[in-house]
Amino acid sequence: MTIEMLTKIFLALVLGGALGMERQYHDKPAGFATNCLICLGAMLFTVLSLVMGAAGGDPGRIAAQIVTGVGFIGAGSILRDGNKISGLTTAANVWIVAAIGMAVGYGEYLWASACAAAILIVQLVLRRTLIWIEQMRHYDTLHIICTPHWSVVEDITKHIENQHIRILKRDVTKQDNLFHVCIVAAFTVREFQTVTKDLLENPDVQSLYQ
Repeated sequence: MTIEMLTKIFLALVLGGALGMERQYHDKPAGFATNCLICLGAMLFTVLSLVMGAAGGDPGRIAAQIVTGVGFIGAGSILRDGNKISGLTTAANVWIVAAIGMAVGYGEYLWASACAAAILIVQLVLRRTLIWIEQMRHYDTLHIICTPHWSVVEDITKHIENQHIRILKRDVTKQDNLFHVCIVAAFTVREFQTVTKDLLENPDVQSLYQ
């Protein structure tokens, strides 16, 4: 086994493992071992495609199937819970790990290392900026269905305002013997979560949605 081949195996494991550790640290489905195997497998398939090309075959046949085949692995990490979809970042991570493995297989070590470093910066460093974004207020709309009493509507309004949230608009309609309250206000992410949790615990609130 040549030094070049050992270098490719080592680099595929290191880069795939580094990205996998980040996913495992955040308790995601595709962790350290999965990303190591994907990167190493993509590298090996790419090397085999080069060998096939040198033997007179189509050098792009195997490599082209990596891009398609790795999508099935990524799709397995995507989960849907109601209107919430999780696992898209992990699926994208699987996809780019395969690309990094292919770059290693083609001998583009600088590209592979630079892309792996860029992904780690995005995942570990820029992720922290989300904390600042969550502290910023943004307009959101609450649709609340409650018992048809004005006292209930006033209690809901007062509860929101007691959280130091400014209500911009409030509309109340009556349908099916229930009040439908539409409230537009400026929330931070944490304030929105707190308010919705408190309102759902209110026995007079039948349902709540955005």
